Amino acid sequence: MRGELEKILHSLETPLLFASRNNFSNLDKIPELGEDIRRISTRFLTGKFPEKIKTPVSALRNSFSDFKELTRSEKTERISSALAVIHGIRGAAARLPESDAPPRSRAPQSRQKKKNLPQSRDRGFFESVADVPGIGAKAASLLAKRSIRSVYDLLFYRPRKYDDRTKITSISEIVPEGFYTVRGKVVSIGDIRNRNRKFFQVLLSDGTQRLRLTWFNYNARYLRGIFKKERHFIIHGKVSLAPGGRILQMIHPLPQDIETIEDEDDIGNPLQFGRIVPVYPLTEGLTQKRLREIVRSMLDGYARSLKELVPKEIQEKHYLMDMPEALEQVHFPSAGFPPVDFDDPVSVMGSRAHRTIIFFEFFVLQLGLLMKKRKVEQSRGLSFDSSGVLTEKLLRSLPFSLTSAQEKAVSAIASDMVSPCPMNRLLQGDVGSGKTLVALVSMLRVVESGYQAALMVPTEILAEQHFRNIRRMTEDMGVEINLLKSGLTRKEKIRVYEDIKTGRADIVVGTHALISEGVEFKALGFVVIDEQHRFGVLQRAKLVHKGTAPDVLVMTATPIPRTLAITVYGDLELSVIDELPPSRKRINTFVLSDTRKNRTWFYDEIRKKLGEGRQAYFVYPFIEESENEDFRHIRHVTKMTEELRGEFPEFHVSLLHGRMKSKERDGVMEDFLARRCDILVSTTVIEVGVDVPNATVIVIENAERFGLSQLHQMRGRVGRGEHESTCYVLYSFASGEDSGERLRIMGETSNGFRISEADLANRGPGEFMGTKQSGVPGFSFGNLIRDSALLNEARESARELIGAGEDLGKHESLFRHVRTKWGEMLELDTNS
Repeated sequence: MRGELEKILHSLETPLLFASRNNFSNLDKIPELGEDIRRISTRFLTGKFPEKIKTPVSALRNSFSDFKELTRSEKTERISSALAVIHGIRGAAARLPESDAPPRSRAPQSRQKKKNLPQSRDRGFFESVADVPGIGAKAASLLAKRSIRSVYDLLFYRPRKYDDRTKITSISEIVPEGFYTVRGKVVSIGDIRNRNRKFFQVLLSDGTQRLRLTWFNYNARYLRGIFKKERHFIIHGKVSLAPGGRILQMIHPLPQDIETIEDEDDIGNPLQFGRIVPVYPLTEGLTQKRLREIVRSMLDGYARSLKELVPKEIQEKHYLMDMPEALEQVHFPSAGFPPVDFDDPVSVMGSRAHRTIIFFEFFVLQLGLLMKKRKVEQSRGLSFDSSGVLTEKLLRSLPFSLTSAQEKAVSAIASDMVSPCPMNRLLQGDVGSGKTLVALVSMLRVVESGYQAALMVPTEILAEQHFRNIRRMTEDMGVEINLLKSGLTRKEKIRVYEDIKTGRADIVVGTHALISEGVEFKALGFVVIDEQHRFGVLQRAKLVHKGTAPDVLVMTATPIPRTLAITVYGDLELSVIDELPPSRKRINTFVLSDTRKNRTWFYDEIRKKLGEGRQAYFVYPFIEESENEDFRHIRHVTKMTEELRGEFPEFHVSLLHGRMKSKERDGVMEDFLARRCDILVSTTVIEVGVDVPNATVIVIENAERFGLSQLHQMRGRVGRGEHESTCYVLYSFASGEDSGERLRIMGETSNGFRISEADLANRGPGEFMGTKQSGVPGFSFGNLIRDSALLNEARESARELIGAGEDLGKHESLFRHVRTKWGEMLELDTNS
């Protein structure tokens, strides 16, 4: 008995000691301390302990009932008293017998038959759900539609929200203008038409009164498929009085707030009712009831094996729960705790269980990034010994000097290149900051040392531009520059392949064609990947593996907020070019709604600029009209090219988009560069890298279709010459009321970092980086913006653990977990 008692006393004491540490400096970090102490005390009081020990614990529990309302000094006094009580209980416990510990109480289990519950196992987290007994092939295929493929995915599948089903209100007890959860049976359904409009109505009864559910904008087929007469539902939403004041109504209840009660027996099921229940994102054919049962099964069968993964000292330092208990609470919260609201940072951070899971997600990834970084540091790479003749010749030929930020980046890269360890560096700089020049200086050092360099870019237009610029800047140096793209003829490709294989090609500029199987480098020593987030993880790795541990420089013109940079690029060294060349002019930006008045005004402004000999871009999201009815209002290049030719008949208008053949695109760009074209109507193929100094106007239409960082990139196509430049950002009213608000920052600042922070907050990491392939890790519970403080804590803990110098073998299960979870993406050795 004494052993069981000590466990619970330790659970009580740990948060109190944490709060009291360093003169109670941690008190604000655990806003739910009172609830924690009451919950642990309640668990204690349900055990079979002597009354002389239960009595002080009961008093301790009651003393924390109003803890949140206390002043800080009252809280510190209450904590000190509680620690004294626990000390006294330990003295009384010394006389209790060692054994005969009472059985632990268990949370209510689902009604799923025990034969379907899997046995606990240490290494089964990543096994396919299709192989888990009790799930079945049909459920596994439905789960896969929600990207749930393994046991781990299920354990970490975040509920959309929580419903408090301890408070199901009878319809007769509802007071209008409040939010309620009700349960009832459908008594009638159908389309209703009055003199003003048509709407869909469902009448629900719970035996005490009726509630009307009403939809004005609706899919009748969808609603009829859900609501059937005599079917039972549980629904949450705002209840008001219907016109006439005689019946209660709920207008447009959300799909996630409607749940079918499949069987009346479920009303007594402790997994579905009488508690706070999770509400998960679903797919057609998968019900909340079935998913809750599956998650419950996974918690029972697998969660216990996560218990020892996080080292105890890290748990205690950050006031984390044991992982099995935390997973239990984030899926099936105990009664007495307010349901967590994922849109409220205070609510999320106020939940110790959610904080624990978020920390774990960040911690495991940060360990993986540090493991990769250490692997690179311990491997043998190339050491470049160059005389610097070519780089000096290049720098002397420039009509300007490098900015101090460029010089700093060049110096950092040069230091890496001398080291025998492989370089892995991220070069981050705003649009027009001169990243390509920094890369070229470094590539010339490689060529001087007898090796080859490769520059991979996402589009053929950008590849062609880099090729032209690099060849022009190195034409008197005897450096051979080659271009490789998919648009080359077979004969041209064979020649380029041969030049690369024999080493005749010193610098190769290309698209993803560089990673084709036929490409063999004689001595690839330096890889530059421009706009790297456009490439998948495996694409980047394929190019690197065409050399023997080459140095790698990845570049991006999308300024990446620090929280995302340390998550995605935690294994890379970072260089930032945070100043623009003096020649870069400020771009005047106007954010406008698409009205006839606004269009007339900016057309006239553009006509003046064209008359002065300047050129303009018009950018649109689509090539042609969408077949989707929802997108019919969106303008497209095919139609707008003709419209603009009619609006500006005295000027030459050309069309450019990604479906055009390579030679056709080349011809259009050559015309624009040579000023034979005045207006270039384009899709986003001109988003990155296109450099035409005489182009001083850019119009971006249907801007609501683009992310802020993408708009900032496109704006950077102008402002590259001596003339003043202007950007017009147009949004459509059809896109929603908040478009103008979201886009307003484009007119307020040209600071790429401010814009990217706003973009990341609006769209999340995956969308921000542009593609699921980009190597952006996905978190189930963690949010990089909301939880940035916790990310820093997790990163620091990972650093301390890896750099502690102690035997990491005692954490082998943790590192095995890291390798299994992130090994493929981070190229870790998953067999060690």
